[in-house]
Amino acid sequence: MTASIQPADWLRFIEQEYLAGFIRDGGSVVKFAVPLDDRVRPGLFSGLDNIGQRGGYLVAGINAADTKVHMMDEIFFRVAQQVPWRAVSQKVIARLAAESGYAWVDHADDPLYCRLAEENGVDPQMLLLDLKKAIWNKVFKQPDLSRDFRVAMTHFCIAELSGGEEGATTIQLLTDWLTGRNKAVSAVKPYQIFRRINRANARYCFESMAHWLRQAGYPGMMVLLDAQRVMLAQNPHDQGIFYSKAAVLDTYEVLREFIDGADRLEGCFLAVIPDIAFLEDHGRGIGAYEALKYRVFDEVRDRALVNPMASLARISASAEGN
Repeated sequence: MTASIQPADWLRFIEQEYLAGFIRDGGSVVKFAVPLDDRVRPGLFSGLDNIGQRGGYLVAGINAADTKVHMMDEIFFRVAQQVPWRAVSQKVIARLAAESGYAWVDHADDPLYCRLAEENGVDPQMLLLDLKKAIWNKVFKQPDLSRDFRVAMTHFCIAELSGGEEGATTIQLLTDWLTGRNKAVSAVKPYQIFRRINRANARYCFESMAHWLRQAGYPGMMVLLDAQRVMLAQNPHDQGIFYSKAAVLDTYEVLREFIDGADRLEGCFLAVIPDIAFLEDHGRGIGAYEALKYRVFDEVRDRALVNPMASLARISASAEGN
């Protein structure tokens, strides 16, 4: 029997060795945590959420039962739906205002630039011009953001700063584009965005989102992917998504691309939590897609000791082999 680790021990290691240092310093990692019994599954998710919230991370959950995790754009949309875009843009504007020498104030009903001008005793139009210039230099010219994403964030920040009905409309349209609620390109063409987010460019948008959260002051983001549904061999004909064998392989390819692209991600912790069938060499297990297996499977392992730094961890209520 291969050694396993208890949830509390694994979570403590993740918090100390990754969230407190490596991820906070800008690193990214993909971890596979396989519950050997269903008893530990709920605690694994709640534990990851707790340590993420405690560390100030943005925590997003994805369930393969209601999100097509074999499609990168659907993964991006589901995470984007959990990002407080207005609050994030305000954090970015607050940083730019501080760099420009302006004191920050939480705005109420008035346009943000008017409240900031009043707080700092300067002409509103002068402050608006200064901060628009800062947004142009630090957002629009940010090379770590993909072209469409940085254009969207530039317009988003300016709309948040300017306020009014026009600003509210801009924020709504861009939020709908980011979250996939409106995939019509015509809605965002006025903002010089001419492509919808799809499987071809969603990974670049995901990488940009990770950087944007760091630019706003978050230490990073945690994405918790419940992949148990992917392991389901027979269609239960319920309300959830059923994955064909081809979709399973596509899911594994998406995860493999996350691993290979970890050096392009900034401050991202991705936890994939399937079920025990994931460990199998046949059927829907990891053996069905060797490119992923060779990246995460511990072919050489101790029967008695667990390597908590391994990409794949077997989680059980009582540690076996220790």
